[in-house]
Amino acid sequence: QGETLARLGNFEEALETLEVIKTIYDIDTQHEAICKAYGSDRVGQAFAHSVNWNQALGRTDAALETCMYIIEEIVPKSDPRNVHNTMCLLYSVIIAMKDNDLALEARDVVLRRVVAPFDEHFGSGGGTPTKELWGPILMLLDLQGNTGKEVKRIDEYLEWVLEEKNMVIKPAILESAFGAFGITPTAILGEICFNLARRRECGEYEDTLYSMSVAFMEKAVSNSEQIPFANMYAKRKLREIKDLHN
Repeated sequence: QGETLARLGNFEEALETLEVIKTIYDIDTQHEAICKAYGSDRVGQAFAHSVNWNQALGRTDAALETCMYIIEEIVPKSDPRNVHNTMCLLYSVIIAMKDNDLALEARDVVLRRVVAPFDEHFGSGGGTPTKELWGPILMLLDLQGNTGKEVKRIDEYLEWVLEEKNMVIKPAILESAFGAFGITPTAILGEICFNLARRRECGEYEDTLYSMSVAFMEKAVSNSEQIPFANMYAKRKLREIKDLHN
Protein backbone atom coordinates (compact mmCIF):
# COMPACT_ATOMS: atom_id res chain seq x y z
CA GLN A 1 0.00 0.00 0.00
CA GLY A 2 2.80 2.41 0.86
CA GLU A 3 4.52 1.81 -2.46
CA THR A 4 1.26 2.37 -4.33
CA LEU A 5 0.63 5.65 -2.53
CA ALA A 6 4.20 6.79 -3.21
CA ARG A 7 3.84 6.00 -6.92
CA LEU A 8 0.91 8.42 -6.88
CA GLY A 9 3.10 11.03 -5.22
CA ASN A 10 1.28 10.74 -1.88
CA PHE A 11 4.41 10.50 0.25
CA GLU A 12 2.79 11.69 3.48
CA GLU A 13 0.13 9.00 3.28
CA ALA A 14 2.77 6.43 2.37
CA LEU A 15 4.65 7.25 5.57
CA GLU A 16 1.47 6.66 7.57
CA THR A 17 1.44 3.04 6.36
CA LEU A 18 4.92 2.60 7.83
CA GLU A 19 3.62 3.55 11.27
CA VAL A 20 1.21 0.63 11.03
CA ILE A 21 4.01 -1.71 9.93
CA LYS A 22 6.12 -0.67 12.92
CA THR A 23 3.43 -1.99 15.28
CA ILE A 24 3.28 -5.47 13.75
CA TYR A 25 6.69 -6.19 12.15
CA ASP A 26 9.15 -8.31 14.13
CA ILE A 27 12.23 -9.12 12.10
CA ASP A 28 13.41 -11.77 14.56
CA THR A 29 10.30 -13.91 14.07
CA GLN A 30 8.99 -12.89 10.65
CA HIS A 31 12.00 -12.26 8.40
CA GLU A 32 12.69 -15.87 7.39
CA ALA A 33 9.05 -16.66 6.58
CA ILE A 34 8.60 -13.48 4.53
CA CYS A 35 11.76 -14.23 2.52
CA LYS A 36 10.55 -17.79 1.87
CA ALA A 37 7.23 -16.48 0.58
CA TYR A 38 8.47 -13.54 -1.50
CA GLY A 39 12.19 -14.12 -2.04
CA SER A 40 13.10 -11.07 0.03
CA ASP A 41 11.77 -9.25 3.09
CA ARG A 42 9.17 -7.00 1.45
CA VAL A 43 7.96 -5.79 4.85
CA GLY A 44 11.42 -4.76 6.04
CA GLN A 45 11.94 -3.04 2.70
CA ALA A 46 9.10 -0.64 3.55
CA PHE A 47 11.60 1.07 5.85
CA ALA A 48 13.96 1.48 2.88
CA HIS A 49 11.20 3.00 0.76
CA SER A 50 10.41 5.43 3.58
CA VAL A 51 13.89 6.92 3.23
CA ASN A 52 12.85 8.14 -0.21
CA TRP A 53 9.47 9.36 1.01
CA ASN A 54 11.09 11.45 3.73
CA GLN A 55 13.65 12.77 1.26
CA ALA A 56 10.87 13.78 -1.12
CA LEU A 57 9.22 15.73 1.69
CA GLY A 58 12.48 17.45 2.61
CA ARG A 59 12.78 15.59 5.92
CA THR A 60 16.47 14.82 5.74
CA ASP A 61 16.92 14.10 9.45
CA ALA A 62 14.11 11.54 9.44
CA ALA A 63 15.54 9.93 6.30
CA LEU A 64 19.01 9.61 7.81
CA GLU A 65 17.62 8.29 11.10
CA THR A 66 15.88 5.55 9.14
CA CYS A 67 19.12 4.86 7.25
CA MET A 68 20.90 4.24 10.55
CA TYR A 69 18.03 2.03 11.78
CA ILE A 70 18.27 -0.10 8.64
CA ILE A 71 22.06 -0.37 8.89
CA GLU A 72 22.18 -1.06 12.63
CA GLU A 73 18.98 -3.03 13.27
CA ILE A 74 17.45 -4.55 10.14
CA VAL A 75 20.45 -5.58 8.01
CA PRO A 76 22.39 -7.30 10.85
CA LYS A 77 19.32 -9.43 11.61
CA SER A 78 18.72 -10.32 7.97
CA ASP A 79 20.07 -13.45 6.29
CA PRO A 80 23.54 -12.45 4.99
CA ARG A 81 23.26 -15.04 2.21
CA ASN A 82 20.25 -13.23 0.75
CA VAL A 83 22.37 -10.49 -0.81
CA HIS A 84 19.53 -9.45 -3.10
CA ASN A 85 17.42 -8.61 -0.05
CA THR A 86 20.32 -6.71 1.51
CA MET A 87 20.70 -4.61 -1.65
CA CYS A 88 16.98 -3.87 -1.64
CA LEU A 89 17.27 -2.72 1.97
CA LEU A 90 20.36 -0.60 1.38
CA TYR A 91 19.82 0.98 -2.05
CA SER A 92 17.85 4.00 -0.84
CA VAL A 93 20.16 4.23 2.17
CA ILE A 94 23.22 4.48 -0.10
CA ILE A 95 21.69 7.29 -2.16
CA ALA A 96 20.51 9.26 0.88
CA MET A 97 23.89 9.00 2.58
CA LYS A 98 25.70 9.94 -0.64
CA ASP A 99 23.64 13.09 -0.96
CA ASN A 100 24.32 14.08 2.64
CA ASP A 101 28.13 14.00 2.74
CA LEU A 102 28.29 10.37 3.85
CA ALA A 103 29.41 8.76 0.60
CA LEU A 104 32.47 7.03 2.05
CA GLU A 105 30.49 5.73 5.00
CA ALA A 106 27.92 4.35 2.55
CA ARG A 107 30.71 2.73 0.55
CA ASP A 108 31.96 0.98 3.67
CA VAL A 109 28.45 -0.35 4.35
CA VAL A 110 28.23 -1.79 0.82
CA LEU A 111 31.60 -3.49 1.16
CA ARG A 112 30.82 -4.92 4.62
CA ARG A 113 27.19 -5.87 4.17
CA VAL A 114 26.95 -6.77 0.48
CA VAL A 115 30.29 -7.58 -1.14
CA ALA A 116 32.01 -9.34 1.77
CA PRO A 117 29.07 -11.65 2.68
CA PHE A 118 28.56 -12.51 -0.99
CA ASP A 119 32.22 -13.44 -1.44
CA GLU A 120 32.12 -15.46 1.78
CA HIS A 121 29.05 -17.51 0.89
CA PHE A 122 29.22 -17.72 -2.91
CA GLY A 123 32.75 -16.74 -3.94
CA SER A 124 33.73 -13.96 -6.31
CA GLY A 125 32.50 -16.03 -9.25
CA GLY A 126 28.97 -16.34 -7.87
CA GLY A 127 26.00 -14.53 -9.32
CA THR A 128 23.05 -12.45 -8.10
CA PRO A 129 20.78 -10.04 -10.03
CA THR A 130 22.27 -6.87 -8.56
CA LYS A 131 25.94 -7.78 -8.86
CA GLU A 132 26.46 -5.66 -12.00
CA LEU A 133 25.42 -2.57 -10.00
CA TRP A 134 27.99 -2.94 -7.25
CA GLY A 135 30.95 -1.68 -9.27
CA PRO A 136 29.24 1.53 -10.48
CA ILE A 137 27.82 2.21 -7.01
CA LEU A 138 31.21 1.79 -5.32
CA MET A 139 32.82 3.91 -8.03
CA LEU A 140 30.35 6.76 -7.55
CA LEU A 141 30.71 6.68 -3.77
CA ASP A 142 34.51 6.75 -4.07
CA LEU A 143 34.44 9.70 -6.49
CA GLN A 144 31.91 11.74 -4.58
CA GLY A 145 33.32 10.94 -1.17
CA ASN A 146 36.74 12.09 -2.31
CA THR A 147 35.70 15.28 -4.09
CA GLY A 148 38.69 17.61 -4.02
CA LYS A 149 40.96 14.78 -2.89
CA GLU A 150 43.04 12.13 -4.61
CA VAL A 151 41.16 9.16 -6.04
CA LYS A 152 43.64 6.31 -6.38
CA ARG A 153 41.67 4.46 -9.06
CA ILE A 154 40.80 7.52 -11.18
CA ASP A 155 42.52 6.19 -14.33
CA GLU A 156 40.71 2.87 -13.99
CA TYR A 157 37.36 4.63 -13.54
CA LEU A 158 37.89 6.86 -16.57
CA GLU A 159 38.88 3.92 -18.75
CA TRP A 160 35.79 1.99 -17.58
CA VAL A 161 33.41 4.85 -18.36
CA LEU A 162 34.86 5.42 -21.82
CA GLU A 163 34.27 1.77 -22.72
CA GLU A 164 30.78 1.88 -24.25
CA LYS A 165 29.81 -1.68 -23.33
CA ASN A 166 30.17 -0.85 -19.63
CA MET A 167 27.62 1.95 -19.78
CA VAL A 168 24.64 -0.32 -20.27
CA ILE A 169 22.45 -1.46 -17.37
CA LYS A 170 22.43 -5.28 -17.25
CA PRO A 171 20.05 -6.93 -16.84
CA ALA A 172 17.78 -4.22 -18.24
CA ILE A 173 15.03 -4.95 -15.72
CA LEU A 174 17.20 -3.43 -12.99
CA GLU A 175 16.39 0.02 -14.38
CA SER A 176 12.75 -0.15 -13.36
CA ALA A 177 13.15 -2.60 -10.48
CA PHE A 178 15.72 -0.53 -8.63
CA GLY A 179 14.25 2.74 -9.82
CA ALA A 180 11.35 1.73 -7.60
CA PHE A 181 13.74 1.44 -4.65
CA GLY A 182 15.25 4.88 -5.10
CA ILE A 183 16.81 6.13 -8.32
CA THR A 184 17.27 4.45 -11.68
CA PRO A 185 20.70 2.87 -12.20
CA THR A 186 21.06 5.04 -15.32
CA ALA A 187 21.13 8.05 -13.00
CA ILE A 188 24.11 6.47 -11.24
CA LEU A 189 25.96 6.26 -14.57
CA GLY A 190 25.15 9.91 -15.21
CA GLU A 191 26.52 10.94 -11.82
CA ILE A 192 29.71 8.96 -12.36
CA CYS A 193 30.32 10.82 -15.63
CA PHE A 194 29.53 14.13 -13.93
CA ASN A 195 31.96 13.49 -11.08
CA LEU A 196 34.71 12.52 -13.52
CA ALA A 197 34.06 15.58 -15.69
CA ARG A 198 34.70 17.85 -12.71
CA ARG A 199 38.12 16.37 -11.98
CA ARG A 200 41.30 18.00 -13.26
CA GLU A 201 42.84 14.62 -14.08
CA CYS A 202 40.09 14.01 -16.64
CA GLY A 203 40.40 17.41 -18.30
CA GLU A 204 41.13 15.95 -21.73
CA TYR A 205 37.72 14.26 -21.71
CA GLU A 206 35.77 16.96 -19.86
CA ASP A 207 33.35 17.84 -22.68
CA THR A 208 32.76 14.19 -23.53
CA LEU A 209 32.04 13.32 -19.93
CA TYR A 210 29.67 16.25 -19.47
CA SER A 211 27.79 15.26 -22.60
CA MET A 212 27.56 11.69 -21.35
CA SER A 213 26.33 12.82 -17.94
CA VAL A 214 23.56 14.92 -19.49
CA ALA A 215 22.54 12.11 -21.86
CA PHE A 216 22.34 9.51 -19.08
CA MET A 217 20.44 11.83 -16.75
CA GLU A 218 17.96 12.74 -19.48
CA LYS A 219 17.45 9.02 -20.02
CA ALA A 220 16.95 8.59 -16.26
CA VAL A 221 14.26 11.27 -16.35
CA SER A 222 12.51 9.54 -19.23
CA ASN A 223 12.78 6.07 -17.66
CA SER A 224 11.32 7.20 -14.34
CA GLU A 225 8.19 9.00 -15.51
CA GLN A 226 6.02 6.59 -13.53
CA ILE A 227 8.25 6.62 -10.42
CA PRO A 228 7.81 10.01 -8.68
CA PHE A 229 10.83 10.03 -6.36
CA ALA A 230 13.26 8.68 -8.98
CA ASN A 231 11.91 11.23 -11.46
CA MET A 232 12.27 14.11 -9.00
CA TYR A 233 15.83 13.03 -8.29
CA ALA A 234 16.84 12.71 -11.94
CA LYS A 235 15.37 16.10 -12.84
CA ARG A 236 17.19 17.76 -9.94
CA LYS A 237 20.51 16.19 -10.86
CA LEU A 238 20.04 17.12 -14.51
CA ARG A 239 19.53 20.77 -13.52
CA GLU A 240 22.65 20.66 -11.34
CA ILE A 241 24.74 19.19 -14.15
CA LYS A 242 23.56 21.77 -16.69
CA ASP A 243 23.97 24.68 -14.25
CA LEU A 244 27.52 23.72 -13.34
CA HIS A 245 28.53 23.10 -16.93
CA ASN A 246 27.17 26.47 -18.02
